[in-house]
This record gives sequence, structure tokens and C-alpha cells, in this order.
Amino acid sequence: MTSKRHAKDSSSSLKTRILLCALASLALSAAASCKSSTETASTDTRGVIVVNAPATGEVRRILVGEGVAVSAGAPIVEIAVQTEAPAVAPTPGESAEARASRNFKAADAEIEAARAEAVRHDAEVQRLTPLVESGQASPAQLEGERALFERAEQRLQKAQDAKRNAESGLLAARQPGQDQASAPAAVPSEKLVAATATSAGTVSVINTRVGERVKAGQPLATLRSND
Repeated sequence: MTSKRHAKDSSSSLKTRILLCALASLALSAAASCKSSTETASTDTRGVIVVNAPATGEVRRILVGEGVAVSAGAPIVEIAVQTEAPAVAPTPGESAEARASRNFKAADAEIEAARAEAVRHDAEVQRLTPLVESGQASPAQLEGERALFERAEQRLQKAQDAKRNAESGLLAARQPGQDQASAPAAVPSEKLVAATATSAGTVSVINTRVGERVKAGQPLATLRSND
């Protein structure tokens, strides 16, 4: 009788130990699973690319949409930054005609620079077009170059307008009785800058809209890295 009770107690103790071992195994498995999930989440966070505004201004255009794959350096958002048109600093004793002449030359130089930029980006558009058709370049690259070409064209147009204004100022300065001490007022203008992707990825969220006023460093978009 005592022997049977002893055997029964031993069997119960063995079952208890087996149960405890099983529970411990489940606990270790759950801990490993949590650790794995945490590591995965951390990896996903490192794969996020934030595109910030390079300057304070107004959002003029959003160049790519959500879900579009872009390459490193591709323009994402275009911002118009208010500036003052280049003006020649007056020299003491300088006549109004001389100042107007220097303003005219400065505007002419800006036209040449803007034209060279437009030609460069137009050539890049022509180069990329057949490559995109054959699958050797991404459509995002082509769209980015087209955006830069349009920006250069706008710069050229503004430079040409500034030259016409400078020419009018020069003609007015040559008129008899022109006040020699007067100087042309600086005319506000705008410069277009682009917020670009720092590395290749897929646009996941656009955080701004056209017409919004943004500050330098403000997040405008987030990308998911392709790596």
C-alpha cells in the first residue's frame, strides 16, 4: 500500500516537472519572438528617408506622387523663394546712366547663365528619353530632368524681363535732366529651388501641398528606401 502511494507521488512530481519545463520553453519562445519583432521594427525605421525643405518659401509644385520610385538626387517638391533682383551697388559720384549701364550688363550676364542651364537640362532630357523607352533609365529620372529644364526656362524668362527693364532704365537715364543721384529700386523676384531625395527610394507620403508656406528644414515628404 505504501509502495503504491510512493509510486503515485513520484508520477505526480514527474508530471509537474514536465509541465514546468513546457511553460519555461513557451516563455523563452515568446521572448525570442518579441526580440525578433523589435529588431524588424528598428530595421524598418532605418529605411525611412525624410525630404526636408532646403529654404523658406512657398510650395510651387509637387513633382512626384506617392508610390513613385525615385533615384538619389531626384527633385520631389519645388519651392519658390523670394529674393531681390541682382542690382549694381551705386558708386559715389557715378552717374545714373553709368549705373543703368552696369545693371543692363548684369541682366545680360544672367540671361547667358540661365540659357546655358536650360540647354544643359534640355540635352539631359533628350539623352534620357530613349533610355527610359528601352528600360535603361527610370521614368522618375526623366521627370526630374524635365522639371529642372522647366525651372531653367522660367529663370531665363525672368532674366529676359529684367534685361528689358534695365534697358528701359538705361534709356531713361540718357534723357536730359535725369537726376544723377537717383538709383533704381530693387525689384522683388523669386528663385525656384527643389527639395531632393538624398538616396533612392519609393515615395510613401507627401506632407505638403501646393501653395503652402514652408520653412527651411521642414519635412515635406518621406520615402521608403529600396535597399
